[in-house]
Amino acid sequence: MKILVHFKSGFKQTFIVPKCMLALEFRNMAKEIGGNIASIEFSLPSRRQANMAPAELRQEVFRLPEER
Repeated sequence: MKILVHFKSGFKQTFIVPKCMLALEFRNMAKEIGGNIASIEFSLPSRRQANMAPAELRQEVFRLPEER
């Protein structure tokens, strides 16, 4: 799942996380990376990600370059 996190500092970071990751676990991870969270946006995976093997998605958290 693709998640865009807006931090209170103004920094934005997009994460690709496995569906099995708990929301609390993700929130704590995002907070460690960027600080206090202002908002979170969820979106469907791209075709490329949808074609990935489910085992790959369960084992990895992908960080994409920040969006401007």
